[in-house]
Amino acid sequence: MKKIKFIMSLIILITIIIINPVFADNYTKSYCVGFNGVFRIIGEIVNIIKIVVPLIIIGLATSDMFKSVTSGKDDSIFKALKGIASRIILGVLIFFLPSILDFGFSLIDEWSNYELGYQECASCILNVSECR
Repeated sequence: MKKIKFIMSLIILITIIIINPVFADNYTKSYCVGFNGVFRIIGEIVNIIKIVVPLIIIGLATSDMFKSVTSGKDDSIFKALKGIASRIILGVLIFFLPSILDFGFSLIDEWSNYELGYQECASCILNVSECR
């Protein structure tokens, strides 16, 4: 319960700090008007995930190898290596998820009609510092 309260407090704090008000004189015809703060938060979360996932993989791999080496069984070392390999593959997929989604969207037939608006919104997620 304390974790949930902490996470909710953190989300509210980040939302208050990051989201800027949208004024009528700043309005431009864009798909993302009014949602830049949300896209920036999502971009920050994506950046945090790109840092945390490799650290978790390294930590779990180290603990698995330590357990398997200290047990002294050959089979446990191979099982640990197999688990480490699957975690590394999953980590690489998570790291390249934005690129995989871009490629998937580009395969859609009428993508050219929506691509400009998507690129404007995606720039806030992929490059948080460039988000206006």
